[in-house]
Amino acid sequence: QIVVACAFANMAASKSPSRKEKRGVAVFGPSGYDFFGVGPLLSNGPWAPTGFGSTGWNPSGVPDIPLTQVQVQATHDVAFQTLKDAAPGTPSIAYPPDVLRTIQHAKEANHNVNMALEKVAEAKQTAVIQQKVALAKEAAAREAAARSQEISSTAEAEARASAKQLVALQQRLASLKDAVAAAQRVAAAREAAAAAAIQRNAAETAAQLQKQDVDKQISQSEQEAKEKDIIAAKENAVANAVQLAALQKPVHPPWGR
Repeated sequence: QIVVACAFANMAASKSPSRKEKRGVAVFGPSGYDFFGVGPLLSNGPWAPTGFGSTGWNPSGVPDIPLTQVQVQATHDVAFQTLKDAAPGTPSIAYPPDVLRTIQHAKEANHNVNMALEKVAEAKQTAVIQQKVALAKEAAAREAAARSQEISSTAEAEARASAKQLVALQQRLASLKDAVAAAQRVAAAREAAAAAAIQRNAAETAAQLQKQDVDKQISQSEQEAKEKDIIAAKENAVANAVQLAALQKPVHPPWGR
């Protein structure tokens, strides 16, 4: 059922892109931009501050959410919208409470995914700002070193602190990406459960309607049989009455004897 729903979802997605935006599906920007399409990546190349450690921080070392994961999330969002919006002409079915709860859980899981994606965007923006601050402080440190060793030491200490903050933010960004992946898996599982519950409820409804139709046919057949029995009984009673009247009729002797 999920495969069928996804097929319908792809058709719906090509006609109404605004629905994807409402469901929180990521829209990819041009090459060189982050996966939200709102700003450039942290850097066009690795940044290695001089004198701050043996190894520099490489922003490309922590990859963005893979395109396949985001596409899967988009498919889940549109598939769930397809399950939610009934096709025109489909008779409405009152779902039992457990089906409604399952659907609500799937909605909450999708909301959690969207919230996690927003946190990733905020963390990435903060990392970009922090990188600019760190680069500015590194330049200030080099300029101060030419004037005074004391000023240079202070600026370098501030630059080291900024670099540490940047590393911490990058680690937080990686953790948030892991949380997004986990939320996507939960959403997919709950959407599958919702689809199975809807299918199960539809099968039960169809079986109940079929049973009602069979019971109606049996009742109608029994009613027709009763009517036939009543008619046959009436005809039999009339025949018996006629026969009894013929037997009770007196026999007159022939005239002239």
